[in-house]
Amino acid sequence: MLNKNSSWVNLAYILTGGLTIYIGYFVAREDTWLLLSLYTLLFVSVAFIIRKTNAEDADLGYYWGVLLRVVLIASLPKLSDDFYRFIWDGRLLLNFEDPYKYLPAHHLNKGLTGISQGLYDQLNSQEYFTVYPPLNQVIFFISTLFSPGSIVWSVVIMRVIMIGFELGNIALIRKLLRHYKLPQAYGLIYALNPLVIFEVTGNLHFEGIMVYFLLLAIWQYEQGKLHKSAIFFGLSVATKFLPLIFLPLLLRKIGLKKTFIYGLIVAGTLAVTFLPLINTAHIWAIKDSMELYFQKFEFNGSIYYLARWYGFETEGHNIIAKSGKWMMYATLGSIIIYSLLSTKKDWPRRMVWVWALYLLFATTVHPWYVIPLLAVAVFSKVRFPFLWSFLIFLTYANYLGGEYADRIEVVVVEYSLVGLLALWEVFGGKTDRLFFGKKIS
Repeated sequence: MLNKNSSWVNLAYILTGGLTIYIGYFVAREDTWLLLSLYTLLFVSVAFIIRKTNAEDADLGYYWGVLLRVVLIASLPKLSDDFYRFIWDGRLLLNFEDPYKYLPAHHLNKGLTGISQGLYDQLNSQEYFTVYPPLNQVIFFISTLFSPGSIVWSVVIMRVIMIGFELGNIALIRKLLRHYKLPQAYGLIYALNPLVIFEVTGNLHFEGIMVYFLLLAIWQYEQGKLHKSAIFFGLSVATKFLPLIFLPLLLRKIGLKKTFIYGLIVAGTLAVTFLPLINTAHIWAIKDSMELYFQKFEFNGSIYYLARWYGFETEGHNIIAKSGKWMMYATLGSIIIYSLLSTKKDWPRRMVWVWALYLLFATTVHPWYVIPLLAVAVFSKVRFPFLWSFLIFLTYANYLGGEYADRIEVVVVEYSLVGLLALWEVFGGKTDRLFFGKKIS
């Protein structure tokens, strides 16, 4: 299975396998220096493989990417504790309880199967109503249906589902690369990327499922099947709301009338998936939790962190309640302006910059937020997202020693390097040769 032409490339492949297993099973985010050192070595190995990959070797890279996901099948997430809320919601559904109706504490001491004090203590969102859409809840339910009392088996079942979607992502990436007449090796930026493997397969973040439906929407769009594309786009939004920011791009590509029809189908699809939330009390509860999230949480922001510094200097306190709204308006305004002024080039190429604008103004940018950016960047020659997928992982330094602390120096390094490369590419700088070596086809 390994490369027949290079022992160094084979060594890099073997190293990626060993490091993925060791990090996935044995390294917690509190082991910061070990985690970041091993991740750096892993990322360098992957970058070396991608740079040395010729057209005839691309298949091996994709197969290896699948294998790296499969070897994590039985690991408990080490870098995120969000999965405990997934299991909590799934167990509520198993007990025919509505996960949207009450805060988690309401369900304690009610004799519900699997709803225990121990699991409650693991939740990182005890004071919030669940914000996960019904499409996600279906997967939570399935994960607990066959393992009502086992956290490990629930994780395994969710991971099997996630790997299934990732296989779909890899297949769609390869189809779209052929459609755009781009080198197959470009897709390895996603398929072999350690950030994608650890955050989607390892930590069970649903960006992988969102990307799957988004890629399906792009594929159907490229086949001229706008109605089918809109349905899959709606399913992507039903997984994570954020793909809605891509809709303004269609105005320049297909015109106002077709964009309006496309949007109606997206809205209809979204409405169908959200029928379980028909109770308006549910909707308001989720809205309140999401508003608290945007007005309270802050992590790895860029422009927002500058606004926060300005607030401390001028008003003497954190102005997130106000600046969070300013960031939202800036995001919407910049995306609309960019969409109206952009050219009619391939939809995914425009998506790269729209998602980058969103992240630029966000108050919270967790590592897995970069994954959709990586997925659409595959279909362009823009490579700053690949660099970002390394640098953003360094924000796990915030958990050094088990105590959370905002490390501004990491943020400065991250955004400075990413920003420099992005600006270079905006002004016509070529980076393909840097990442891929000699030209591939």
